[in-house]
Amino acid sequence: MLSPNYCTIKHVLLQQLQIALDLYLLNQKLYAKPKINLSWNLKNNQITYIWAIALQLSAVQKLPAMQIATTMMHLIDTTAISQTIPPTKLSTENAVSSTSIVTHVAPPGLIYLELTDLTVGSWLQYFTINPPRIEQYCSQKGSGASLSFTLQYTHARCCSVLQLAAQEGLITLRSQVESAENIFPVVSEQTPISFLDSQQRLLCCHSTEQALIKQLLVLFDNLYYPRTESKAQWEKITLNLCQSWQNFYTHCRIWGEVKQNNLLLARARLGLTSLTQSLLAVFLNDKLGVYAPTEL
Repeated sequence: MLSPNYCTIKHVLLQQLQIALDLYLLNQKLYAKPKINLSWNLKNNQITYIWAIALQLSAVQKLPAMQIATTMMHLIDTTAISQTIPPTKLSTENAVSSTSIVTHVAPPGLIYLELTDLTVGSWLQYFTINPPRIEQYCSQKGSGASLSFTLQYTHARCCSVLQLAAQEGLITLRSQVESAENIFPVVSEQTPISFLDSQQRLLCCHSTEQALIKQLLVLFDNLYYPRTESKAQWEKITLNLCQSWQNFYTHCRIWGEVKQNNLLLARARLGLTSLTQSLLAVFLNDKLGVYAPTEL
């Protein structure tokens, strides 16, 4: 599903956090090997990770977790993190500075790593032109279960929206020759979708857009670091994604006035639809063994 060269945000962060942890242990002359647990802050729509390593070390060193977390935070090389953002047109044209990741410490000793809009936009663009590869396509078209129909319907709806947008010239999709490994619509890297305005702020500000963006990024992480291999859990995850996209599509228009007056926003919303489709295709085929139709 994911090649060794495929990147996710969590993968990049874990590499740099391991370096920070190794430096701390060396400086403190500690021989402990604590496990790095990096989790999402799920309390709001902020794109923020939480690193609770100080709580583990506090028990070993008998020091306040806040003190350890503050020391550890200063060892995190945010510039190096910025430089590991996958190269896209967006990240190349905009110099990604060390402020692409903002860190702070909060009680009881948690390190928060918040992604800026430029970082989020760069990753979204990377994922739209580099969708995860499907290991095994399911060709059995029969559905049967009502849940499968809901998932298949949403996937087909996403494909239809993308195909219509391509026909109307809003986006460009790769040709079948370019997408030899993917039978689904993929945004061309020659005309990538931008998710930022001229001030490097996210174009998608509606609450349903923000919720969908966070869910998409969390799910891309989960593909690389799955929390479960249970089919029932993957069904729940996939259904939640379908509901988030449907909620977004209900409240956030692409056509009509938005297309005429704010083409960048319309394209960004199509980008979120493309990301949803690529994840649904993987979940349906690889995780659930269900056919992913491209037409309604």
